[in-house]
Amino acid sequence: MTSGILLLVVLFAMILLGVPVAYAFLGAGLVFVFFALDVPSAALLAQTTTAGADSIPLTAIPLFLLAGSLMNAGGITRRLIDFASLLFGRMPGGLGVVNIGTNVLFSGISGSAAAEASAIGKAMIPGMTAQGYPRSFSAALTSTASILGPIIPPSIPLVVYAIAANQKIKPLLVAGILPGLLLALVLAGMVVVLAIRRKYPKQDRVPARAALLAVRDSIAALLMPVIIIAGIMTGWFTATESAAVAVLYALVVSTVFYRELNLRRLPAVFAGAALNSAVILFIVAAAAVLGQVFVRTGFPTALTATLGDLGPVAFLILVNVILLVFGMFLESNAAIIIFTPLLLPTAMALGIDPVHFGVVLVFNLMVGLVTPPIGISLFIASSIARLPAMTVARANLPFLTAALVALVVITFWPQLSLVLT
Repeated sequence: MTSGILLLVVLFAMILLGVPVAYAFLGAGLVFVFFALDVPSAALLAQTTTAGADSIPLTAIPLFLLAGSLMNAGGITRRLIDFASLLFGRMPGGLGVVNIGTNVLFSGISGSAAAEASAIGKAMIPGMTAQGYPRSFSAALTSTASILGPIIPPSIPLVVYAIAANQKIKPLLVAGILPGLLLALVLAGMVVVLAIRRKYPKQDRVPARAALLAVRDSIAALLMPVIIIAGIMTGWFTATESAAVAVLYALVVSTVFYRELNLRRLPAVFAGAALNSAVILFIVAAAAVLGQVFVRTGFPTALTATLGDLGPVAFLILVNVILLVFGMFLESNAAIIIFTPLLLPTAMALGIDPVHFGVVLVFNLMVGLVTPPIGISLFIASSIARLPAMTVARANLPFLTAALVALVVITFWPQLSLVLT
């Protein structure tokens, strides 16, 4: 137990000192191996990092990122926004609800909060500001709505959790559907309440002919999340295969159907997706070393024995507090890899379903994406809006409150996550 605590202290000290997360994983693990374990450190490093990245399910991550990049470059995202405007634009706070609805549709393809905040924020923040919404409100809503991407399938963090927890990917992806829709609903409710109180504008009615043309133009874009989610739920293809289908579909629709993506732009799109994928996969590979060391210290077993006296309710409350705090400081995929082997054994010993626990863990860490000091979605949205991050963070308090309400429901109503699995 003591050695495991020392390992965590070394790890977090390195992260707080500014060491990149992947190198902190490698460094903390190797320091412990060198001083405490009778194992050749170089051999452990080479074998474990290679094994950590040698996983077919992990190929879903670069493929989903590539699909999202193709969407942005090929005009699919813009058409999803147009369709959401037809559905929700006439509501109080219509463009705010359109923002959320577009994130729901985009979530069925990208699996990444950063991709959603960037792609949708570039269109919605200027658009909402031009229609009379405060920039801070527009940026805050965009940042919080972006966390729908990693919750509604396909979800990159849930894939990472499945690998770390040695669970099947399909049930975890399906488990994110209803919690994601619940989050969208409470955010939309908050937007409507604020819009009525603050007298935000509604959109003008769209002429019938223009509406029909917009629907026709968006059909190909709307089929993409339907194909992916339906394919996963029905078992037509695995999560990894669905990612490949998403790439192929996005490529064909963007280049042939909409004709907004030409061959000259493809190398840049592929390069950007490869770079983003490399960051995530390097963290996963490096974390495998840390995971091996944790197992050898016996820390997870000792932690289970220590926390085993807590009931499920008290344990889940403690987990929420821990993850909300650390989610403010840690990159989400890295945090998943750190906390899954530490907390999942105790959760399972207390009778908590590992799929439900995975949704709770990921939801908590996604909240960290919109909170200072390193919330990536917060900084992306504030950058697009050209506002200080703390200004956007203050405007985000109502949406953060709504997200925490959804978290409480998800935590203590496990069937919401499990009913579709």
